[in-house]
Amino acid sequence: MEKLSDLRLSKSMKYAALYWAMGFDEYKENVYEKKYKDNTCIKIDSNSQSVYINSKHSFFLDTHYSFVKLECINRLLSLDNLLIDFGFLNSLNSFQFKDLEIKFLTWEECFNSLCIEENIVLYKSRLISGVLEYEAKIVKNNKFYDLNLFENNKSFTYFNNSNKIVYKNNDLLIKENRLIKYIGKDKLVVIPEGIEELESASFWDNQYIEEVRLPDTLKNMGGDTFYNCKNLKRVNIPKMVKIMGNNPFAGCPLVNVINYSNSFIYKDKILYSNDMTRLIYCSIRGSEHELIISNKVTTIGKHAFFLCDRFQKITLPLSLKKIENNPFSGCSKLEIINNSKAYYIKEGVIYNKFKTAVVGTINKIQSKKLELLEGVKTINRNSFWNCGGVITIVFPSTLVDIGYNPFVGCSNIHFISNSTYFKVIDDILYNADCSKLICYPSWKAIGEIHILDSVNILERGAFSGCDKMTTINLHNVNIINKSCFTNCFLLKNVHCSDLIYYIGEWAFAYCRALKKISINKETIIDNNALSNCNAKLVRRRKKENYIIESDNIFTLKSMVKNYGGKIDSILIDPPYNSHIDYIGYKDSNYKNGYISFIKERVDIAYKLLSENGFMIVNIDKGEYQNIFSLCKSIFGEDLVDSYRWKKRHAFFDVNKIYAHNQNKKTIFEYIIICKKSKKSKLNLIKQPCLVDNALIEKDSTVPRTFDLFGTTSSAKDEIASIFGNRDYFSTPKPLKLIKEFVRATTCKDSIVFDFFAGSGTVGHAVNNLNLEDRGNRCYILISNNESNICRKVTVKRMKKVNSKFIFLN
Repeated sequence: MEKLSDLRLSKSMKYAALYWAMGFDEYKENVYEKKYKDNTCIKIDSNSQSVYINSKHSFFLDTHYSFVKLECINRLLSLDNLLIDFGFLNSLNSFQFKDLEIKFLTWEECFNSLCIEENIVLYKSRLISGVLEYEAKIVKNNKFYDLNLFENNKSFTYFNNSNKIVYKNNDLLIKENRLIKYIGKDKLVVIPEGIEELESASFWDNQYIEEVRLPDTLKNMGGDTFYNCKNLKRVNIPKMVKIMGNNPFAGCPLVNVINYSNSFIYKDKILYSNDMTRLIYCSIRGSEHELIISNKVTTIGKHAFFLCDRFQKITLPLSLKKIENNPFSGCSKLEIINNSKAYYIKEGVIYNKFKTAVVGTINKIQSKKLELLEGVKTINRNSFWNCGGVITIVFPSTLVDIGYNPFVGCSNIHFISNSTYFKVIDDILYNADCSKLICYPSWKAIGEIHILDSVNILERGAFSGCDKMTTINLHNVNIINKSCFTNCFLLKNVHCSDLIYYIGEWAFAYCRALKKISINKETIIDNNALSNCNAKLVRRRKKENYIIESDNIFTLKSMVKNYGGKIDSILIDPPYNSHIDYIGYKDSNYKNGYISFIKERVDIAYKLLSENGFMIVNIDKGEYQNIFSLCKSIFGEDLVDSYRWKKRHAFFDVNKIYAHNQNKKTIFEYIIICKKSKKSKLNLIKQPCLVDNALIEKDSTVPRTFDLFGTTSSAKDEIASIFGNRDYFSTPKPLKLIKEFVRATTCKDSIVFDFFAGSGTVGHAVNNLNLEDRGNRCYILISNNESNICRKVTVKRMKKVNSKFIFLN
């Protein structure tokens, strides 16, 4: 299962934010370097994600652990006169330091859940809202102790941190000495003494607070702490605070900041680090019209001037090296005079010095057609935030990467892409293969919205601000990223199907019309996903029946995350490649050939099967040998077997219409049964027998030849009984045959899957078997929309047999 930290992590921009936070400089494009006091030099090539220490390749940045390792090494090297032996860097998630082994964890991994040897150091860190946080513990006498190894190099001591804050106010969520979240509605909030850290965004978007009194014990003030607290009037920065993240007061128009910390300077209502090199926050209150930023400033922090119309002109100093995540977002009147060699500004767009990345924009920009510079490879996150004056933006052929939320608030935006990495279809922006929806313009999102079959991922902010959208059909989506539907005020209906694997932070923030969001119990939903949303969150305990109208390859790809290893029975009756039009599948549809078409789907189906699972394929003699060989190559020689189905029998064929050459046709088709593993054991089935010209059933093992299980003609009789016409569907399978397949391959709680659903016989069989043995099996049926087959046949049949299901289209 994917880790929550990986789902939260923005994997774009080559992790540049982390490198800058650690103090690296981009001395040439995509190459970062930092030199330490002991003359050690670390270089990072972000194209290859390689780390070089003293010019020697040391490791790749290809896992979460490797980034923690890099941050740990940087922290150790930053201590005065500390020498490190770098001869022990080969291990994936650990390295040797002095006489200690340091083992790296992801942030959400719990120390106490691990079984660790004595004297092993456990280390985890994260970059959150501009703050590099870490925790380090060591095992002594089977107990975990906090370690101060990473604070100084003189005293590598450990101690038992048992100072847990006990506070009876239920509005304060506290863990040990950290305030995680304030969820109350008081005007005055007093944080108790003993709290040393504020979690980033701990007061995020609270519209009740007017004054917050922070304790003298506070050391770490996380980023975005009071974001959008519009009624906040007063807050103090205690004297012991040394660490502060991204603009903690962004979107607080009334706030008066009282600073007691020597680690920061608050001058002219602008907050700096104590050496004036970092500009953290600028109050929007003031009457000045112009700001000339000090030549000491090397970094302007994320959202430092957020919504600040205090100045009409800001001059960037020569000393400026780094502009973090669009610090001028929302400044509607601003003109920027640029003296920095690190940036280039043209037509209101701020580029890096290499002219390969868009860093931000000036909000008052007006452009009917904004053509980004050829050579631009990256559009950074939030870079066009709230640029309502841009009508059309043209991507250059060189564009490779788009960060998250870049076009939120661009109410009139249209796209033209000259890049092969991005595609624009019907004014909607996708990645190249349309598996990710990047931006659905708000002017277009009106009423009920349907998503392309191919879309599995909704990128951050994809629908943010779509305030006229009332309903969205998520279809094959499995990941809803952070802030995806924020400020969709009229959104009333959204069904988060069992395909949904992850819902990110603030995904439905301010969706005030939503009354309920129902998700599967296993769906990961992040913090604050329903912030300022009145919807009731309901967790479904059981899987649901689904009929999905889609090209099956897209649904199969989407299912891997949530259904991988969970399906007991896959029953498919694929197109036979017999030179006829089969429900929209023709020979010409197989771009790379028929077997390649089948293989791509079966490869994914294999991943969906449980260790006890089966896949059963119906096929005729035309492609039998090819399919049989394919299945053996995927499942293994000894896990695939062949059976036959007798598809003609006088007892069933009373209504059969014989063509003049009928007797020349074979009376058999093939059934290929594939086992996922040696644990897969077929159940007994109900074997029909003819006694005195009447059918009776008895328990039996699966026969080599399925005789008396219905025929092609009897299957058409069943179609006629449902739809009134034998020819309503041309190639059905008999219900009895499929029902026994289900019985043979499932238990009462199994999931049964058919991705060539056709007439819906598999769903009907599951429904009937559940009625027979009081089972709770559920089905997933995928049928395409060619000739309207899904709605006209599959859906209609399941309604006729009174089966309850969710229809995704």
